[in-house]
Amino acid sequence: MKTKTLKATIATALLVVAAVPASSLGATKFGAELTPDTQPSNSSIDGAPCEFGNAGLCTRVSMEAYGRPDGGEVAPKDGTIKKISVISQGPDTFRFELAKAKPDSETAKVVYRSQKLHSQGQADPNADTYTIETFKVDAQVKKGMYLATESKRSSMLRCSSGGPNQLLFQPALPFSGPFETATGTDGCWLLLEATIR
Repeated sequence: MKTKTLKATIATALLVVAAVPASSLGATKFGAELTPDTQPSNSSIDGAPCEFGNAGLCTRVSMEAYGRPDGGEVAPKDGTIKKISVISQGPDTFRFELAKAKPDSETAKVVYRSQKLHSQGQADPNADTYTIETFKVDAQVKKGMYLATESKRSSMLRCSSGGPNQLLFQPALPFSGPFETATGTDGCWLLLEATIR
């Protein structure tokens, strides 16, 4: 009787595990908490340019994660980022990056850089909900790293607050270079979310 009960318990446990989608096992997100209600407010369809009189590329390092409190801007564990998600007002061309940063001294360096990625933006900028676009990546991440992008312009922004929500570097930070001091800061949040497996 005990053997039958044990077998039934094991079978039930296996069914419960099988019912959980494989994509949710071990997945951890950080960066902005994106939902269809996350508006890229006061962003521009044409994208915000780098702000320091240079037409070249700049690096944006996210220092505060929109909608994700308590240190959600940093990677909570080591792992591999297999997917990133963005909400853009208009089309964007960018590279996804990972950075090590020292917020107190406003310095950072880039330790991962993707190939160029292209977001489409919102089909209807006047809609009440917003399209989340996802991209496959394969980035090794260490606990405490920050999300960043490299681009000439960006519309994956929510600009409704002040404060140093991003560190801006212009010209863009080199890959695997030393820590550099930010050219300035920006009050917009970067609407970028990463999923660690």
